[in-house]
Amino acid sequence: MRTLYIGDIRIFDHSQAQLSRHYETYVGYEAYKLLLEIVSGIRSRLLGETEILAQFKEILKNETLPKNSLGDYLKKLRDQIIEDSRKIRSGHLRFLGDQSYGGLANRYLKTTKEVSLFGTGNLAIKVLPWLLEKNRKVTVIGRNLEKLKEIAAKYPVQIQTLDAFVPKDEAIVIAAPISLKEIIPSIKENTIVVDFREDDKGDNFGNSLNYISFESMLNSLKAQEERNNELRKTLEVVVSEIATERENESQNFIYGWEDIPCVAC
Repeated sequence: MRTLYIGDIRIFDHSQAQLSRHYETYVGYEAYKLLLEIVSGIRSRLLGETEILAQFKEILKNETLPKNSLGDYLKKLRDQIIEDSRKIRSGHLRFLGDQSYGGLANRYLKTTKEVSLFGTGNLAIKVLPWLLEKNRKVTVIGRNLEKLKEIAAKYPVQIQTLDAFVPKDEAIVIAAPISLKEIIPSIKENTIVVDFREDDKGDNFGNSLNYISFESMLNSLKAQEERNNELRKTLEVVVSEIATERENESQNFIYGWEDIPCVAC
């Protein structure tokens, strides 16, 4: 999981900050390039994945931004990143196949009519609309009852707390960093389990279940990996060109993006 911090260099002196050695610091248009690569899905393991763009929009929506000059800068940054990301996606990232986690889930669920989705966070919310296709019955499983109620108010799903869950005949999609160790013995033989966790928490699903790990999903896409690697190299050049254009545009302003450092983990 990647964590980003965006700040104003006039307020936050990153050169003096005591940052963990695990953090990298990017300033000005180097920060812009990094952010554009992330939001465009270029840095994602699933090249061109679309969930990250939706997360970026949600985090930087107007009502969450400060009502000051930093907020104005962040709005401008957000709008330019979204514009440039769309340019990259429409010009270079079309027709890549299942480039969303929901699309991958659908590939493995096929005609499955009932699904239990574990998770109430961003990934689960992005996968959920795909699971609801084909008139599937979806139950969302989570630890936080209030979050579950919020999801049930927005989507036609059933909800259940993790401690009350008992598996039946439904497929299972895991979209949260939780362990299912206590639940696995109760899962029926041949049940489809689609696991989006990069860390499986040591869960052992054995051989009696139709278990699809995130790693195996990525491996199934290896046929186009060489093409994607070449595409990533092309996109590095495209991103640099876009950032240079933005930098040239800013020369007419007192402040460009040089005063906004981006600290990335």
